[in-house]
Amino acid sequence: MKPVVITLMLCLLCTNSVFSSVQETLPSWHWAYEYIDALRLRGGFEELHQMNRPFTRGDVAKGLIRMQNKLLDGSLSFSTFQQNLYDRLVREFQDEIEDIQGQQKSERFSLGLRLQSDLDKTENDKVTYQGIYRSKINVPLGKYVTVYHGFIFDEYLVDKVYYRGKRWRAGFVTYTEQGYIAAGSGHFRCKIGRDFLRWGPGSNTLLFSDIVRPMDQLNLSFQKGPFVFSYFAAELDEVTLSSDVAKKEGGAEAKRWLSAHRLSALLLRGRLELAVSEVALYGGVDRQFNWTFSNPLLIYHMVNWNNGGEVNILLSADLNCYPFNGWQVYGSFLMDHNIYPEAKENAELEPPEIGFLFGSVWGDPMGLVGFTLSAEYVRVTNRTYKTVHPWETFSHRNVTLGHPLGNDFDDWKVGISQWFLGRIKLKCEYGITRKGEGRVFTPWDEPWMDVPLEEGYSEPFPTGVVEKSRHLDLTLHVFPSTYWGLNAEFHTVRRENMYHVSGSNKNEIYWRVGVWFNGDVIVTL
Repeated sequence: MKPVVITLMLCLLCTNSVFSSVQETLPSWHWAYEYIDALRLRGGFEELHQMNRPFTRGDVAKGLIRMQNKLLDGSLSFSTFQQNLYDRLVREFQDEIEDIQGQQKSERFSLGLRLQSDLDKTENDKVTYQGIYRSKINVPLGKYVTVYHGFIFDEYLVDKVYYRGKRWRAGFVTYTEQGYIAAGSGHFRCKIGRDFLRWGPGSNTLLFSDIVRPMDQLNLSFQKGPFVFSYFAAELDEVTLSSDVAKKEGGAEAKRWLSAHRLSALLLRGRLELAVSEVALYGGVDRQFNWTFSNPLLIYHMVNWNNGGEVNILLSADLNCYPFNGWQVYGSFLMDHNIYPEAKENAELEPPEIGFLFGSVWGDPMGLVGFTLSAEYVRVTNRTYKTVHPWETFSHRNVTLGHPLGNDFDDWKVGISQWFLGRIKLKCEYGITRKGEGRVFTPWDEPWMDVPLEEGYSEPFPTGVVEKSRHLDLTLHVFPSTYWGLNAEFHTVRRENMYHVSGSNKNEIYWRVGVWFNGDVIVTL
Protein backbone atom coordinates (compact mmCIF):
# COMPACT_ATOMS: atom_id res chain seq x y z
CA MET A 1 0.00 0.00 0.00
CA LYS A 2 2.89 2.41 0.73
CA PRO A 3 4.03 2.84 -2.92
CA VAL A 4 0.47 3.70 -3.89
CA VAL A 5 0.22 6.34 -1.17
CA ILE A 6 3.57 7.90 -2.06
CA THR A 7 2.58 8.09 -5.73
CA LEU A 8 -0.71 9.78 -4.88
CA MET A 9 1.05 12.32 -2.67
CA LEU A 10 3.57 13.16 -5.41
CA CYS A 11 0.76 13.63 -7.94
CA LEU A 12 -0.94 16.06 -5.60
CA LEU A 13 2.29 17.95 -4.96
CA CYS A 14 2.77 18.51 -8.67
CA THR A 15 -0.57 20.23 -9.20
CA ASN A 16 -2.08 23.56 -8.26
CA SER A 17 -3.67 23.76 -4.84
CA VAL A 18 -4.47 25.93 -1.87
CA PHE A 19 -2.15 26.56 1.07
CA SER A 20 -1.60 23.67 3.43
CA SER A 21 -3.19 25.36 6.45
CA VAL A 22 -6.62 24.78 4.94
CA GLN A 23 -6.11 21.00 4.89
CA GLU A 24 -6.28 20.70 8.68
CA THR A 25 -9.30 18.72 9.88
CA LEU A 26 -11.89 20.45 12.01
CA PRO A 27 -12.23 17.80 14.76
CA SER A 28 -15.66 16.53 15.71
CA TRP A 29 -15.58 18.11 19.17
CA HIS A 30 -14.99 21.65 17.85
CA TRP A 31 -17.53 24.32 18.81
CA ALA A 32 -17.72 25.62 15.22
CA TYR A 33 -20.00 22.77 14.13
CA GLU A 34 -22.90 24.20 16.15
CA TYR A 35 -22.47 27.52 14.35
CA ILE A 36 -22.14 25.85 10.95
CA ASP A 37 -25.32 23.80 11.49
CA ALA A 38 -27.26 26.86 12.63
CA LEU A 39 -26.23 28.86 9.56
CA ARG A 40 -26.81 25.97 7.16
CA LEU A 41 -30.36 25.60 8.43
CA ARG A 42 -30.93 29.26 7.59
CA GLY A 43 -29.38 29.31 4.11
CA GLY A 44 -25.60 29.41 4.53
CA PHE A 45 -22.90 26.86 3.61
CA GLU A 46 -25.06 25.52 0.79
CA GLU A 47 -22.03 23.99 -0.99
CA LEU A 48 -20.81 21.93 1.98
CA HIS A 49 -21.59 18.21 1.93
CA GLN A 50 -23.13 18.14 5.39
CA MET A 51 -23.29 14.33 5.62
CA ASN A 52 -19.54 13.88 4.89
CA ARG A 53 -17.58 14.93 7.95
CA PRO A 54 -15.24 16.06 9.33
CA PHE A 55 -14.79 19.21 7.30
CA THR A 56 -11.41 20.75 6.76
CA ARG A 57 -10.78 24.27 7.98
CA GLY A 58 -10.47 25.21 4.33
CA ASP A 59 -13.96 23.84 3.59
CA VAL A 60 -15.42 26.15 6.20
CA ALA A 61 -13.33 29.12 5.08
CA LYS A 62 -14.48 28.69 1.46
CA GLY A 63 -18.07 28.60 2.65
CA LEU A 64 -17.58 31.83 4.57
CA ILE A 65 -16.05 33.51 1.51
CA ARG A 66 -19.03 32.45 -0.64
CA MET A 67 -21.44 33.86 1.92
CA GLN A 68 -19.48 37.11 2.03
CA ASN A 69 -19.72 37.46 -1.74
CA LYS A 70 -23.45 36.76 -1.69
CA LEU A 71 -23.97 39.28 1.08
CA LEU A 72 -22.14 41.87 -0.99
CA ASP A 73 -24.13 41.25 -4.18
CA GLY A 74 -27.44 41.08 -2.31
CA SER A 75 -28.31 37.47 -3.15
CA LEU A 76 -28.14 36.58 0.56
CA SER A 77 -29.32 38.50 3.59
CA PHE A 78 -28.75 37.84 7.28
CA SER A 79 -30.65 38.72 10.39
CA THR A 80 -28.68 40.18 13.28
CA PHE A 81 -28.58 36.71 14.83
CA GLN A 82 -27.18 35.11 11.68
CA GLN A 83 -24.66 37.92 11.28
CA ASN A 84 -23.41 37.28 14.81
CA LEU A 85 -22.89 33.60 13.99
CA TYR A 86 -21.14 34.48 10.75
CA ASP A 87 -18.82 37.05 12.38
CA ARG A 88 -17.78 34.57 15.05
CA LEU A 89 -16.81 31.99 12.42
CA VAL A 90 -14.90 34.58 10.39
CA ARG A 91 -12.79 35.38 13.43
CA GLU A 92 -12.03 31.69 13.99
CA PHE A 93 -11.12 30.98 10.35
CA GLN A 94 -9.48 34.29 9.43
CA ASP A 95 -6.09 32.72 8.69
CA GLU A 96 -7.62 30.15 6.33
CA ILE A 97 -9.64 32.85 4.59
CA GLU A 98 -6.47 34.86 4.00
CA ASP A 99 -4.68 31.74 2.76
CA ILE A 100 -7.37 31.08 0.15
CA GLN A 101 -7.49 34.69 -0.94
CA GLY A 102 -3.70 34.77 -1.33
CA GLN A 103 -3.09 37.29 1.43
CA GLN A 104 -0.71 35.06 3.40
CA LYS A 105 2.82 35.39 1.99
CA SER A 106 4.72 33.07 4.34
CA GLU A 107 4.44 29.51 5.54
CA ARG A 108 3.49 28.92 9.16
CA PHE A 109 3.00 26.12 11.60
CA SER A 110 0.70 26.18 14.58
CA LEU A 111 0.78 24.80 18.10
CA GLY A 112 -2.53 24.33 19.87
CA LEU A 113 -3.90 23.45 23.27
CA ARG A 114 -7.44 22.65 24.38
CA LEU A 115 -8.42 22.24 28.01
CA GLN A 116 -11.81 20.97 29.16
CA SER A 117 -12.49 20.71 32.89
CA ASP A 118 -15.79 19.54 34.39
CA LEU A 119 -17.53 18.87 37.67
CA ASP A 120 -19.71 15.78 37.28
CA LYS A 121 -22.50 14.36 39.43
CA THR A 122 -23.12 10.73 38.48
CA GLU A 123 -25.62 8.06 39.54
CA ASN A 124 -23.69 7.23 42.74
CA ASP A 125 -24.29 10.79 44.00
CA LYS A 126 -20.58 11.57 43.98
CA VAL A 127 -19.31 14.83 42.55
CA THR A 128 -15.99 14.38 40.74
CA TYR A 129 -13.58 16.61 38.87
CA GLN A 130 -12.58 15.31 35.45
CA GLY A 131 -11.05 16.76 32.36
CA ILE A 132 -9.89 16.23 28.79
CA TYR A 133 -6.67 17.92 27.65
CA ARG A 134 -5.58 18.06 24.04
CA SER A 135 -2.51 19.37 22.29
CA LYS A 136 -1.78 19.69 18.59
CA ILE A 137 0.89 20.65 16.10
CA ASN A 138 0.16 21.41 12.44
CA VAL A 139 3.21 21.69 10.18
CA PRO A 140 3.00 22.72 6.50
CA LEU A 141 5.21 20.95 3.95
CA GLY A 142 5.26 23.44 1.13
CA LYS A 143 1.97 24.85 -0.07
CA TYR A 144 0.00 21.67 -0.59
CA VAL A 145 0.57 19.23 2.25
CA THR A 146 0.02 19.40 5.99
CA VAL A 147 1.24 17.14 8.76
CA TYR A 148 -0.90 17.08 11.88
CA HIS A 149 -0.49 15.47 15.29
CA GLY A 150 -3.02 15.70 18.12
CA PHE A 151 -2.45 14.20 21.56
CA ILE A 152 -5.10 13.64 24.24
CA PHE A 153 -5.07 13.14 28.03
CA ASP A 154 -8.49 11.86 29.05
CA GLU A 155 -9.69 11.35 32.64
CA TYR A 156 -13.14 10.13 31.58
CA LEU A 157 -11.88 6.93 29.94
CA VAL A 158 -10.19 5.66 33.09
CA ASP A 159 -13.45 4.25 34.50
CA LYS A 160 -14.87 2.99 31.20
CA VAL A 161 -14.96 -0.81 31.10
CA TYR A 162 -14.68 -0.86 27.32
CA TYR A 163 -11.36 1.01 27.26
CA ARG A 164 -8.61 -1.43 26.27
CA GLY A 165 -5.47 0.69 26.61
CA LYS A 166 -3.16 1.45 29.52
CA ARG A 167 -4.25 3.57 32.48
CA TRP A 168 -1.84 5.91 34.24
CA ARG A 169 -1.66 5.92 38.03
CA ALA A 170 -2.36 9.65 37.98
CA GLY A 171 -5.90 8.82 36.83
CA PHE A 172 -5.91 9.42 33.09
CA VAL A 173 -5.30 7.68 29.77
CA THR A 174 -3.36 9.11 26.89
CA TYR A 175 -2.97 8.36 23.20
CA THR A 176 -2.61 10.02 19.80
CA GLU A 177 -6.13 11.10 18.87
CA GLN A 178 -5.19 12.44 15.44
CA GLY A 179 -2.04 11.94 13.44
CA TYR A 180 -2.09 12.26 9.66
CA ILE A 181 -0.52 13.69 6.54
CA ALA A 182 -3.05 15.28 4.19
CA ALA A 183 -2.81 16.78 0.71
CA GLY A 184 -5.43 18.54 -1.40
CA SER A 185 -5.37 19.63 -5.01
CA GLY A 186 -8.29 20.75 -7.11
CA HIS A 187 -10.58 17.75 -7.41
CA PHE A 188 -8.45 15.36 -5.34
CA ARG A 189 -7.71 14.84 -1.66
CA CYS A 190 -5.60 12.23 0.04
CA LYS A 191 -5.01 11.56 3.72
CA ILE A 192 -3.14 8.80 5.49
CA GLY A 193 -3.11 8.45 9.26
CA ARG A 194 -5.51 8.64 12.16
CA ASP A 195 -8.52 10.94 12.02
CA PHE A 196 -12.23 11.27 12.69
CA LEU A 197 -14.89 10.03 10.29
CA ARG A 198 -18.64 10.62 10.18
CA TRP A 199 -20.96 9.61 7.34
CA GLY A 200 -24.68 10.27 7.43
CA PRO A 201 -27.28 12.59 8.98
CA GLY A 202 -28.78 12.74 12.45
CA SER A 203 -27.66 13.50 15.98
CA ASN A 204 -25.98 10.07 15.91
CA THR A 205 -25.43 8.45 12.53
CA LEU A 206 -26.13 4.82 11.63
CA LEU A 207 -23.06 3.98 9.54
CA PHE A 208 -20.01 5.85 10.86
CA SER A 209 -20.48 8.05 13.89
CA ASP A 210 -17.75 10.07 15.57
CA ILE A 211 -18.25 8.62 19.05
CA VAL A 212 -15.64 5.98 18.29
CA ARG A 213 -11.92 6.54 18.63
CA PRO A 214 -10.48 7.78 15.29
CA MET A 215 -9.30 5.00 12.96
CA ASP A 216 -5.93 4.59 11.24
CA GLN A 217 -6.85 4.91 7.59
CA LEU A 218 -6.04 5.72 4.01
CA ASN A 219 -8.67 8.20 2.86
CA LEU A 220 -9.15 9.35 -0.74
CA SER A 221 -11.79 11.58 -2.31
CA PHE A 222 -12.56 13.03 -5.71
CA GLN A 223 -14.98 15.89 -6.31
CA LYS A 224 -16.42 16.88 -9.67
CA GLY A 225 -19.19 19.45 -9.71
CA PRO A 226 -21.90 18.42 -7.23
CA PHE A 227 -20.53 14.86 -6.84
CA VAL A 228 -18.03 13.55 -4.31
CA PHE A 229 -16.67 10.01 -4.40
CA SER A 230 -14.94 8.91 -1.20
CA TYR A 231 -12.97 5.81 -0.30
CA PHE A 232 -11.11 4.73 2.78
CA ALA A 233 -9.42 1.60 4.10
CA ALA A 234 -8.66 1.12 7.78
CA GLU A 235 -7.10 -1.39 10.11
CA LEU A 236 -9.27 -2.00 13.17
CA ASP A 237 -8.21 -3.38 16.51
CA GLU A 238 -7.66 -7.11 16.91
CA VAL A 239 -10.28 -9.12 18.81
CA THR A 240 -9.64 -11.86 21.34
CA LEU A 241 -11.57 -15.01 20.50
CA SER A 242 -13.31 -17.29 22.96
CA SER A 243 -11.56 -20.58 23.70
CA ASP A 244 -13.98 -22.57 21.52
CA VAL A 245 -13.61 -20.24 18.55
CA ALA A 246 -9.85 -19.94 19.03
CA LYS A 247 -9.49 -23.73 18.96
CA LYS A 248 -11.51 -23.94 15.76
CA GLU A 249 -9.70 -21.07 14.04
CA GLY A 250 -6.21 -22.00 15.22
CA GLY A 251 -5.41 -18.81 17.11
CA ALA A 252 -6.58 -16.57 19.95
CA GLU A 253 -6.39 -13.20 18.15
CA ALA A 254 -8.15 -12.20 14.93
CA LYS A 255 -7.08 -9.30 12.73
CA ARG A 256 -9.69 -7.00 11.26
CA TRP A 257 -9.82 -4.77 8.18
CA LEU A 258 -12.38 -2.39 6.77
CA SER A 259 -12.88 -0.80 3.34
CA ALA A 260 -15.67 1.58 2.38
CA HIS A 261 -16.70 3.80 -0.51
CA ARG A 262 -19.39 6.44 -0.83
CA LEU A 263 -20.94 8.52 -3.59
CA SER A 264 -22.70 11.70 -2.57
CA ALA A 265 -24.40 14.40 -4.63
CA LEU A 266 -25.39 17.94 -3.75
CA LEU A 267 -28.33 18.97 -5.93
CA LEU A 268 -30.85 21.80 -6.34
CA ARG A 269 -28.28 24.45 -5.38
CA GLY A 270 -27.39 22.66 -2.20
CA ARG A 271 -30.91 22.05 -0.97
CA LEU A 272 -30.84 18.28 -1.58
CA GLU A 273 -28.00 15.96 -0.60
CA LEU A 274 -28.06 12.25 -1.43
CA ALA A 275 -25.49 9.57 -0.64
CA VAL A 276 -25.04 5.81 -0.97
CA SER A 277 -22.32 3.84 0.82
CA GLU A 278 -20.96 0.30 0.90
CA VAL A 279 -18.72 -1.13 3.61
CA ALA A 280 -16.72 -4.36 3.69
CA LEU A 281 -15.52 -5.60 7.09
CA TYR A 282 -13.43 -8.75 7.17
CA GLY A 283 -10.72 -10.50 9.15
CA GLY A 284 -9.56 -13.70 10.77
CA VAL A 285 -6.68 -15.28 12.64
CA ASP A 286 -4.27 -15.39 9.70
CA ARG A 287 -6.04 -13.01 7.36
CA GLN A 288 -4.26 -10.00 5.89
CA PHE A 289 -5.40 -6.90 4.05
CA ASN A 290 -7.31 -7.91 0.92
CA TRP A 291 -6.01 -5.94 -2.05
CA THR A 292 -9.27 -6.59 -3.87
CA PHE A 293 -10.94 -4.14 -1.51
CA SER A 294 -8.27 -1.54 -2.21
CA ASN A 295 -10.05 -1.00 -5.52
CA PRO A 296 -12.63 1.70 -4.71
CA LEU A 297 -14.60 1.05 -7.91
CA LEU A 298 -15.55 -2.56 -7.21
CA ILE A 299 -18.97 -3.54 -5.87
CA TYR A 300 -18.10 -5.25 -2.61
CA HIS A 301 -21.29 -7.26 -2.50
CA MET A 302 -20.42 -8.97 -5.78
CA VAL A 303 -16.86 -9.65 -4.60
CA ASN A 304 -18.24 -11.16 -1.41
CA TRP A 305 -20.70 -13.34 -3.30
CA ASN A 306 -18.03 -14.72 -5.60
CA ASN A 307 -15.70 -15.42 -2.67
CA GLY A 308 -18.26 -17.41 -0.70
CA GLY A 309 -19.61 -14.81 1.72
CA GLU A 310 -16.51 -14.31 3.88
CA VAL A 311 -17.05 -10.57 4.40
CA ASN A 312 -19.59 -8.54 6.36
CA ILE A 313 -21.19 -6.13 3.89
CA LEU A 314 -23.20 -3.11 5.03
CA LEU A 315 -25.12 -0.82 2.69
CA SER A 316 -26.58 2.58 3.48
CA ALA A 317 -28.55 5.32 1.76
CA ASP A 318 -28.78 8.85 3.18
CA LEU A 319 -30.86 11.93 2.44
CA ASN A 320 -30.56 15.48 3.72
CA CYS A 321 -32.93 18.13 2.37
CA TYR A 322 -33.58 21.83 2.99
CA PRO A 323 -36.90 22.52 1.19
CA PHE A 324 -36.58 26.17 2.16
CA ASN A 325 -34.47 28.23 4.52
CA GLY A 326 -35.29 27.29 8.08
CA TRP A 327 -36.50 23.74 7.45
CA GLN A 328 -34.45 20.55 7.30
CA VAL A 329 -35.61 16.96 6.80
CA TYR A 330 -33.26 13.99 6.77
CA GLY A 331 -33.26 10.23 6.76
CA SER A 332 -30.97 7.22 6.62
CA PHE A 333 -31.37 3.51 5.90
CA LEU A 334 -28.82 0.83 6.82
CA MET A 335 -28.84 -2.83 5.82
CA ASP A 336 -26.47 -5.58 6.93
CA HIS A 337 -26.22 -7.51 3.68
CA ASN A 338 -24.54 -10.77 4.59
CA ILE A 339 -24.72 -13.44 1.88
CA TYR A 340 -23.82 -17.10 2.29
CA PRO A 341 -24.47 -18.88 -1.05
CA GLU A 342 -24.45 -22.35 0.50
CA ALA A 343 -26.58 -21.56 3.56
CA LYS A 344 -29.22 -23.97 4.76
CA GLU A 345 -32.84 -23.35 3.80
CA ASN A 346 -33.69 -22.16 7.32
CA ALA A 347 -31.39 -19.19 6.75
CA GLU A 348 -34.28 -17.71 4.79
CA LEU A 349 -36.05 -17.26 8.13
CA GLU A 350 -33.36 -14.95 9.49
CA PRO A 351 -34.99 -11.63 10.53
CA PRO A 352 -33.93 -8.56 8.56
CA GLU A 353 -30.92 -6.77 10.04
CA ILE A 354 -31.61 -3.14 9.27
CA GLY A 355 -31.61 0.30 10.80
CA PHE A 356 -33.29 3.54 9.84
CA LEU A 357 -33.68 7.04 11.15
CA PHE A 358 -35.54 10.14 10.09
CA GLY A 359 -35.87 13.59 11.55
CA SER A 360 -36.71 17.22 10.95
CA VAL A 361 -35.51 20.60 12.20
CA TRP A 362 -37.48 23.85 11.97
CA GLY A 363 -35.56 27.06 12.49
CA ASP A 364 -37.02 30.46 13.41
CA PRO A 365 -40.65 29.19 13.44
CA MET A 366 -43.30 31.89 13.34
CA GLY A 367 -40.62 34.58 13.29
CA LEU A 368 -38.95 33.49 16.55
CA VAL A 369 -35.37 34.35 15.60
CA GLY A 370 -32.80 31.89 16.93
CA PHE A 371 -35.46 29.41 18.04
CA THR A 372 -35.43 25.81 16.77
CA LEU A 373 -37.80 22.83 16.94
CA SER A 374 -36.48 19.33 16.24
CA ALA A 375 -37.70 15.74 16.21
CA GLU A 376 -35.95 12.45 15.41
CA TYR A 377 -36.73 8.73 15.42
CA VAL A 378 -34.15 5.94 15.06
CA ARG A 379 -34.54 2.16 15.04
CA VAL A 380 -31.97 -0.63 14.73
CA THR A 381 -33.00 -4.28 14.75
CA ASN A 382 -31.25 -7.11 16.57
CA ARG A 383 -27.93 -8.44 15.15
CA THR A 384 -27.53 -5.56 12.66
CA TYR A 385 -23.96 -4.68 13.65
CA LYS A 386 -22.59 -8.23 13.92
CA THR A 387 -22.37 -11.63 12.20
CA VAL A 388 -21.58 -15.20 13.13
CA HIS A 389 -17.87 -14.29 12.98
CA PRO A 390 -16.76 -12.16 15.98
CA TRP A 391 -14.10 -10.39 13.88
CA GLU A 392 -16.87 -9.02 11.65
CA THR A 393 -18.53 -7.10 14.48
CA PHE A 394 -19.00 -3.48 13.39
CA SER A 395 -16.89 -1.96 16.14
CA HIS A 396 -13.52 -0.44 16.93
CA ARG A 397 -11.81 -0.71 20.31
CA ASN A 398 -14.96 -2.05 21.98
CA VAL A 399 -17.18 0.78 20.72
CA THR A 400 -19.78 0.45 17.95
CA LEU A 401 -18.72 2.19 14.75
CA GLY A 402 -22.37 3.01 14.07
CA HIS A 403 -25.07 4.24 16.43
CA PRO A 404 -23.93 4.35 20.10
CA LEU A 405 -27.00 2.40 21.28
CA GLY A 406 -25.94 -0.55 19.16
CA ASN A 407 -28.47 -3.24 18.26
CA ASP A 408 -32.06 -3.95 19.26
CA PHE A 409 -33.42 -0.52 20.19
CA ASP A 410 -35.55 2.36 19.08
CA ASP A 411 -35.42 5.93 20.27
CA TRP A 412 -37.43 9.04 19.61
CA LYS A 413 -36.83 12.53 20.86
CA VAL A 414 -38.17 16.04 20.45
CA GLY A 415 -36.31 19.20 21.34
CA ILE A 416 -36.36 22.97 21.42
CA SER A 417 -33.41 25.32 21.49
CA GLN A 418 -32.83 29.05 21.58
CA TRP A 419 -29.80 31.13 20.64
CA PHE A 420 -29.17 34.42 22.43
CA LEU A 421 -26.98 37.06 20.74
CA GLY A 422 -25.15 34.36 18.81
CA ARG A 423 -23.17 33.51 21.95
CA ILE A 424 -25.49 31.47 24.16
CA LYS A 425 -27.40 28.34 23.22
CA LEU A 426 -29.98 26.76 25.52
CA LYS A 427 -31.52 23.41 24.56
CA CYS A 428 -34.20 21.19 26.09
CA GLU A 429 -34.84 17.66 24.82
CA TYR A 430 -37.25 14.90 25.83
CA GLY A 431 -37.06 11.34 24.59
CA ILE A 432 -38.03 7.71 25.11
CA THR A 433 -35.65 4.81 24.45
CA ARG A 434 -36.60 1.15 24.30
CA LYS A 435 -33.64 -1.24 24.53
CA GLY A 436 -33.98 -4.97 24.01
CA GLU A 437 -31.66 -7.68 25.25
CA GLY A 438 -29.77 -7.92 21.96
CA ARG A 439 -26.19 -6.67 22.16
CA VAL A 440 -23.45 -5.93 19.67
CA PHE A 441 -20.77 -7.80 21.61
CA THR A 442 -22.68 -10.92 22.67
CA PRO A 443 -22.17 -14.17 20.70
CA TRP A 444 -24.20 -14.64 17.54
CA ASP A 445 -27.34 -16.76 17.90
CA GLU A 446 -29.61 -18.37 15.28
CA PRO A 447 -32.88 -19.44 16.92
CA TRP A 448 -34.59 -19.68 13.52
CA MET A 449 -32.42 -22.67 12.60
CA ASP A 450 -34.33 -24.81 15.13
CA VAL A 451 -37.74 -23.91 13.70
CA PRO A 452 -39.37 -25.98 10.93
CA LEU A 453 -39.19 -24.03 7.70
CA GLU A 454 -42.93 -24.31 7.08
CA GLU A 455 -43.75 -22.77 10.48
CA GLY A 456 -41.75 -19.63 9.88
CA TYR A 457 -39.93 -17.56 12.48
CA SER A 458 -40.53 -14.16 14.00
CA GLU A 459 -39.24 -12.40 17.09
CA PRO A 460 -40.55 -9.35 18.92
CA PHE A 461 -38.95 -5.94 18.67
CA PRO A 462 -37.22 -5.07 20.89
CA THR A 463 -36.37 -8.57 22.10
CA GLY A 464 -36.61 -10.08 25.59
CA VAL A 465 -37.30 -7.94 28.65
CA VAL A 466 -37.27 -4.39 27.32
CA GLU A 467 -35.58 -1.63 29.29
CA LYS A 468 -37.49 1.62 28.79
CA SER A 469 -35.97 5.00 29.57
CA ARG A 470 -37.63 8.39 29.64
CA HIS A 471 -35.08 11.17 29.66
CA LEU A 472 -35.18 14.94 29.93
CA ASP A 473 -31.98 16.75 28.98
CA LEU A 474 -31.10 20.42 29.45
CA THR A 475 -27.87 21.82 28.01
CA LEU A 476 -26.36 25.29 28.05
CA HIS A 477 -23.43 26.41 25.90
CA VAL A 478 -21.90 29.83 26.35
CA PHE A 479 -19.34 31.15 23.84
CA PRO A 480 -17.88 34.42 25.19
CA SER A 481 -15.11 34.26 22.57
CA THR A 482 -13.54 31.88 20.08
CA TYR A 483 -10.96 30.91 22.72
CA TRP A 484 -13.03 29.77 25.67
CA GLY A 485 -16.54 28.82 26.71
CA LEU A 486 -18.79 27.40 29.40
CA ASN A 487 -20.97 24.28 29.35
CA ALA A 488 -23.68 23.02 31.67
CA GLU A 489 -25.83 19.87 31.45
CA PHE A 490 -28.70 18.48 33.50
CA HIS A 491 -30.21 15.05 32.85
CA THR A 492 -33.05 13.25 34.56
CA VAL A 493 -33.86 9.65 33.60
CA ARG A 494 -36.68 7.29 34.55
CA ARG A 495 -35.62 3.68 33.90
CA GLU A 496 -38.09 0.80 33.83
CA ASN A 497 -36.97 -2.85 33.79
CA MET A 498 -33.45 -1.61 34.40
CA TYR A 499 -30.75 -4.03 33.17
CA HIS A 500 -33.66 -6.03 31.67
CA VAL A 501 -34.97 -7.14 35.08
CA SER A 502 -38.77 -6.97 35.18
CA GLY A 503 -40.05 -4.55 37.80
CA SER A 504 -36.63 -3.00 38.49
CA ASN A 505 -37.25 0.75 38.20
CA LYS A 506 -35.10 3.71 39.12
CA ASN A 507 -34.99 7.49 38.81
CA GLU A 508 -31.57 9.01 38.14
CA ILE A 509 -30.22 12.55 37.97
CA TYR A 510 -26.93 13.61 36.39
CA TRP A 511 -25.39 17.03 35.93
CA ARG A 512 -22.17 18.55 34.69
CA VAL A 513 -20.70 22.04 34.62
CA GLY A 514 -17.46 22.86 32.94
CA VAL A 515 -15.22 25.30 31.14
CA TRP A 516 -13.07 24.87 28.04
CA PHE A 517 -10.18 26.80 26.57
CA ASN A 518 -8.87 26.49 23.02
CA GLY A 519 -5.89 28.41 21.75
CA ASP A 520 -3.33 28.28 18.94
CA VAL A 521 0.10 29.83 18.62
CA ILE A 522 1.10 30.61 15.03
CA VAL A 523 4.80 30.45 14.21
CA THR A 524 5.97 32.05 10.95
CA LEU A 525 8.74 30.27 9.07
